[in-house]
Amino acid sequence: MHHRGRLTGSGAAAARAVAASVAALLPALAMASVDGAPAAAVPDAPEVVIKTILAMLLLVGLAYLGGHPRVQAWEEKLRVSQVITAGFPFVLLGLVARHPAVGVVTAPVLAQMGTLLGFALGWIGLVAGFRFDARLFGGLPPGVARIVALATSIPFACVVGLTGFALLSISGGLGEAAARAPALVRDALILGTAGAMTAKTSARLLGTAGSASVLSRVARIEELAGVLGLAAVAAYFRPHADVGWQLPGTAWLLVTVGLGATLGLLAYAMLSTARSRPEFVVLTLGTVSFGAGAASYLHLSPIVVTFIAGALLANFPGTHRARLGAALHRLERPVYLLSLFAIGAVWDVADWRGWVLIPIFTAARFIGKRLGANAAAGGHGVLLGPREREALAVAPMGPLAIAIVVNAQLLYPDRSISPVASAIIGGAILTEVAVQLVTHGKLSTLERRAGALRGEPAATVDRSREATG
Repeated sequence: MHHRGRLTGSGAAAARAVAASVAALLPALAMASVDGAPAAAVPDAPEVVIKTILAMLLLVGLAYLGGHPRVQAWEEKLRVSQVITAGFPFVLLGLVARHPAVGVVTAPVLAQMGTLLGFALGWIGLVAGFRFDARLFGGLPPGVARIVALATSIPFACVVGLTGFALLSISGGLGEAAARAPALVRDALILGTAGAMTAKTSARLLGTAGSASVLSRVARIEELAGVLGLAAVAAYFRPHADVGWQLPGTAWLLVTVGLGATLGLLAYAMLSTARSRPEFVVLTLGTVSFGAGAASYLHLSPIVVTFIAGALLANFPGTHRARLGAALHRLERPVYLLSLFAIGAVWDVADWRGWVLIPIFTAARFIGKRLGANAAAGGHGVLLGPREREALAVAPMGPLAIAIVVNAQLLYPDRSISPVASAIIGGAILTEVAVQLVTHGKLSTLERRAGALRGEPAATVDRSREATG
């Protein structure tokens, strides 16, 4: 009990420290809200500053409450399968805050929020990397590597191919497409990387009781593909405002790996010697801030850099792992919700290209997931029954897709990335609708048939389904 209380205290201390850091940024955000305003608006500057500060405080409070275990328990009862759907109200809040009639989030405020969003991406990367400890691969049956490869690569290829063709078609002709070829390839790769992500809740929601543990770990391993995709995009598709170094893409990949490994070694040396809880929290925040800041300066992905550091911290021996895991887990959900708010604030809903891409992206993802599930079920090793194949084929989108969108917005701040954000957010909502239909329809029939073959009554199968949900 004492150990559990200590872990909870570490998470609460980290939450308070992050809240204090956000509060320290509020004056800069508030002053940015009136920066560049016309002279006629200067007399109302104090009112705008106060409004911005109160709105940001309310947002941080809502994000913290959204990550509370009771809220997540309600989502499980409602069978909401992904954080993108649960956090869609934050996307709407971002849209409202950006509206000129509200005026809370202006262009200067968004520019100041770049530092905060970089820190959020660094935190998400550290959380994802920290899950990649040796226990993730322990006890996996043979053939799982093949399942992961097929269930990730085939959806990626389908989304890249179909959305790439759609982007080429709506780009304004072959001449315009040729001029924007690198940007079109970049956008297609971002969409493919996001579409390949699978939420670990797919196994729980779709009733795969016997293979829930394996499938949830498969979803975690798939995050590695997302990180690799982000690293490749940031290395080979450099933004126009580049740093002084002129390096080929492969060299930027090596710089990314080296920076992440150096950050992980430094963090391990500091965290393993931290004695008090405040010292540990400050060092954790400093690790994320340093990694995100260095990556942003070099126009690399903060997620990739801190992911490498987190993977090293998870596999190095020491007492730091328990305290670090508690702190990272408590703030993971609020960070995702704040990222959804940022997506809503920069989302250009008037861009018709995004609405065209939404059904294409969703259909391409479903086709790829179905083909990948069928291909994975056709091999030797792990036996995939009807429920397992359905869980892979109709899987909700993983939360890392949120970070992929925000990361693209920070790396490429021009408005060309807006259709990508529209496709991913809209595709996540459509995917949720499909998951709910399958959950209450086709898979229920499959479970009853399986129970009938085993000689179990329907009521027993229904109770088993509720236990796994």
